[in-house]
Amino acid sequence: MYTILPSRRNTLYRPGSDFIRSFFDVTDMLRPVSLHVDVKEEEGFYKLEADLPGVPKDLINLSVKEDCLTISADMNREKKEQKEGYLYSERHSGHVERSFNMEGIDTANITAAYENGVLTVTLPKQTADEKPQAKKIDIG
Repeated sequence: MYTILPSRRNTLYRPGSDFIRSFFDVTDMLRPVSLHVDVKEEEGFYKLEADLPGVPKDLINLSVKEDCLTISADMNREKKEQKEGYLYSERHSGHVERSFNMEGIDTANITAAYENGVLTVTLPKQTADEKPQAKKIDIG
């Protein structure tokens, strides 16, 4: 069973809290990087959409092995901003990976595209009993 836990949005100033402590609060940076996906059933196939904003296509790996689709990516982002005497610099890096059972999917005909930070994977439903083989999927 899932539990919904309340969270507090990290802000520079919180009434009733220490300004300096909240300024150096790094809880947002310590959260694990996650890969959010949506799966939609269409006639004859499933459409999987994975959010990977800011990740270059060449850092995304998509593969099928033994009835298991794996999406993985390495995220390395750096943001620098300099204004009137102060410098703001923030780095964010991590590795994300999700695997999905491909039972009932025609793994030989899986296609993928990456546009505007969204990886779209088309998973055709299997029509015959074929033994799937390991395959690396090119992202178009």
